[in-house]
Amino acid sequence: MAGSLLSYLDIVRDNRDQLDAQIQHGELKPVFLWHLTLFTILPVSALVIPRRQSTRYVRPFVLVLIFILALEAIRHRRALLGANGYMVGLVVAWWFIWSATLLVFHDVEKEFLRVERKARTTVDVTSKRSTQNGYARMDSGLKGAKPKEQQYTESLIWQPYPRSLSKRLNWSLGLLLNMRGPEWNWRISSMGPLPPFVESQLKSGPPSQYPRGASKVTASYPGAGTRIRTVAFDCLKYYLLLDVIKVLMMQDSYFLGVTSPPPPPPFLLNQILPHGAEYIYRFLMTALGLYTSVTFVTLFNPLIFLGLSLLFPNAARSITATPLDAPWLYSDMFGPFLVPVLDHGLAGAWGIWWHQIFRFGFTSTAHWILSLLPKQLSTNSRFRRLLMTFVAFALSGFIHACGSYTQLSDTNPLSGTFLFFVLQFVGVTIQEFLSYVVVPALLHKYTGKPRKTRLPRWLRRSANAGFVFGWLWLTAGLIMDDFAAGGLWLTEPLPVSPLRGLGFVEREGWWCWNTSWFQYWDGGSYWERGIRVM
Repeated sequence: MAGSLLSYLDIVRDNRDQLDAQIQHGELKPVFLWHLTLFTILPVSALVIPRRQSTRYVRPFVLVLIFILALEAIRHRRALLGANGYMVGLVVAWWFIWSATLLVFHDVEKEFLRVERKARTTVDVTSKRSTQNGYARMDSGLKGAKPKEQQYTESLIWQPYPRSLSKRLNWSLGLLLNMRGPEWNWRISSMGPLPPFVESQLKSGPPSQYPRGASKVTASYPGAGTRIRTVAFDCLKYYLLLDVIKVLMMQDSYFLGVTSPPPPPPFLLNQILPHGAEYIYRFLMTALGLYTSVTFVTLFNPLIFLGLSLLFPNAARSITATPLDAPWLYSDMFGPFLVPVLDHGLAGAWGIWWHQIFRFGFTSTAHWILSLLPKQLSTNSRFRRLLMTFVAFALSGFIHACGSYTQLSDTNPLSGTFLFFVLQFVGVTIQEFLSYVVVPALLHKYTGKPRKTRLPRWLRRSANAGFVFGWLWLTAGLIMDDFAAGGLWLTEPLPVSPLRGLGFVEREGWWCWNTSWFQYWDGGSYWERGIRVM
């Protein structure tokens, strides 16, 4: 255990020293806070300028500037904060795709609408709670009314592109920072439909061009107080689970970056696991680590915005017309796991269960590509589905490969990460071809049954589950090894570790964030001076 910990501490320290040395020698450049500011200001400034005959080239021009900045950042800028540099490439690559979605692929002035409050009203209710602006206001902290006691008296409307500059700025900033579109007319389908009382109020406004979830899906939205309590409990649960995962990974050299050849598992696991089972263990640990990390981080969205809007309702209303205290804005990041996998196979695992943060950007890119193709191809349903699936996995592979590329350690962005996502497209295509072409043809040939005859449900579900886990087991090593080799798991996700504080890791204490996140840096020139992201 001591040797493993020593290696862990040495690797973290060596990575920091190596990055500092490369920056000092001019081989790499630091990431500054002004990069984050500039990447936000550029698309917002383009969005607030109405598209007219004289300004029709503003948004494409700004997108070119964003591309130049993104390319320079991916090639030269490095920071250890964010999974040993992984987030530098991933966020920058995604931000370019997202900017292209809003600036070029769509006309936001004609296509996009946002749910906003129409007017302020105050109504007294018999339950001795006051309802303000259509949402139950709590008399003491986060103690809210039960869902059945809530009275939605506020009128909600679809707000198109505003005319006044101040409202346009708020509207554009909200659009830029809402990648799943919970309050927009392009709200992604995996979030479920809007509540019926919201839909009924919005029917009187402009029609939406985008489906807001399948109409056959029945969504249940708890009250704001119930939702915030659930989120707080989940946050604590995943915090403790992350601590367990981190401590276990600290004992395994594989997760410290030693991937070739794969090292033996930790001593205790080596005594328990049968020979060759370490791959399954590391596969499960990687999947659990990713799922837990993404879930934990995204829980802060409702915890902060819903929580603060409930504690300070007047301040929330003064900042934005969006009903931040509405629980239907904060759907779970992941969908159900078992039913999508059993009923839809690999496509269900990726398209329904896994997080859909990037979904609208990917589908918008695919639709834009389709608009450039001949009508005979773009209107063919099978070709459209095939292209949209390929674009989604290719872009996902691209942004994750960029994250792999910007890590300080040696990685395989193309032959590892990118290939993994392309193979998921291959897997989805193979499974659907087998399910809808090969199996019906074989049934028709050997049983004489019509081609539309389906296998028994239990057999279809068993085959789907077997294919999903089999395909992921065969291909996961590509991205697992790249994650580990790049130092993704060297990240300190938690400020305080209960397990390390209780002595489960030698020479470690409760506090884990022992290095600074930011530091002033002066590289000599104006553009190389500022607050550096470490």
